[in-house]
Amino acid sequence: MGTPAGVRHFVVTVRGIEKKFATKSGGDKSGEATRVYNGGTDVPSVLGGVPEVADITCGAPFDPDQDQELLTQLLGLVCKWRTTITVTPVYDDYSRSRAKPRVYTEALLIGVTEPEVDAGGGDAARFELTFAPADAV
Repeated sequence: MGTPAGVRHFVVTVRGIEKKFATKSGGDKSGEATRVYNGGTDVPSVLGGVPEVADITCGAPFDPDQDQELLTQLLGLVCKWRTTITVTPVYDDYSRSRAKPRVYTEALLIGVTEPEVDAGGGDAARFELTFAPADAV
């Protein structure tokens, strides 16, 4: 039996962007079910709908020298650019684990969130990209 992974034991990459992302949320796969009752029975037939993958948001610390130009380009590509997102489980030393990565295909960029601004704040500046993936394998 192996050691449980922490939430930091993943490497998130977006094809076409030379950066590893610090956070990833979403990407769950689910669908709807319809219960159909035939006459004379209290037990339904259950029909499965089409499964969908939820939107994914990837976040990273903002480096103005590396990321400002990237964000400017991505703002012009919202609802136009498709890419692949890969989430790779890693060991404590960040070497790749034996587990197969989760790959989200045909992910359409649907949102760019630029860093919050606060002249009196001390928090790290961050940006986020939101994608609508076609599927997860």
